[in-house]
Amino acid sequence: WARCLSCRPAPRWLPADSKSVTNVAATFHPVSEEPLLDGHLCENCARPDDDLAPVHRRYVVPPAWDTEGSDKVLDELETWCFSCRSIYPHQPVA
Repeated sequence: WARCLSCRPAPRWLPADSKSVTNVAATFHPVSEEPLLDGHLCENCARPDDDLAPVHRRYVVPPAWDTEGSDKVLDELETWCFSCRSIYPHQPVA
């Protein structure tokens, strides 16, 4: 029984198909090597963006069978990008 398993051992390595393997160094393109100016980063996701707006962060906890819900708005101002403003709860600054 054990002798039968040794008659077809698994290969130690499989050769890679050169057509399916790409050169990672050739396909990598850095976005920018210049330092970003302060004020151009979203304070929520830390991504660079030109469409930033001031908001108050809002923490919303939905009610459950054993706890009450809560809604808390922080006093601190943050600048958020459009993507974060469309996804996360916040209070826009008027």
